[in-house]
Amino acid sequence: MSIGIGENLTGSFGYAKDKLMGSIGNWILLIILTIIPIVNFIAMGTYLKVYRGEDPKVEHIGKSFVDGLLVLIIAFLYMLIPTIIVGILGGGSLIAAATSGSTAAVAGVGAGVLVLAFILYLLFALVMTPAIVNFARKGFGAAFKFGEIFGMIGKAGWLMYIISIILLAIIFGIIGLLGMIPFIGWLIMLIIYPFLIVWAAKFYANLFE
Repeated sequence: MSIGIGENLTGSFGYAKDKLMGSIGNWILLIILTIIPIVNFIAMGTYLKVYRGEDPKVEHIGKSFVDGLLVLIIAFLYMLIPTIIVGILGGGSLIAAATSGSTAAVAGVGAGVLVLAFILYLLFALVMTPAIVNFARKGFGAAFKFGEIFGMIGKAGWLMYIISIILLAIIFGIIGLLGMIPFIGWLIMLIIYPFLIVWAAKFYANLFE
């Protein structure tokens, strides 16, 4: 990545501010699309445009809908792999421990399975983000070109990538506290949700440039 994390955070924030506050009508439309089931695929596809260097403007809704649906499929496939691994290894280990008649063995294996599940889901989640960026830029198959995806992470730097995720999560977590404001918190979060998504999308677009 050619810019630092701080510069990326402020730059992507400015991008989101310019693109959404500069088109309030588009912002409102994204809010509406985001909260409607199935239709929200259009919003999801619109956010993907940021990865391609395009404005997050609601247009060409057919393509945006398909893109949003494909993101869901990609996420499902990525999470399916660790689920199968944990199911096979965990299930077999638990059965073996149970047949031993040792409660301690079952508890130990259960804890081990939970740790394994956490590690696998975390690893696949880390890979899934640049995979979706690659999909947005090059098409569905690019989401599974692991050589390219690991190359994207390597170029950004694994440490830089992980620190970026943590910092972004902390910032968004703090902002999320607004949702705890009585009566209007949910409305505030509903309004700013598209802003947060565009901010994050631009942040990752810069990270994996």
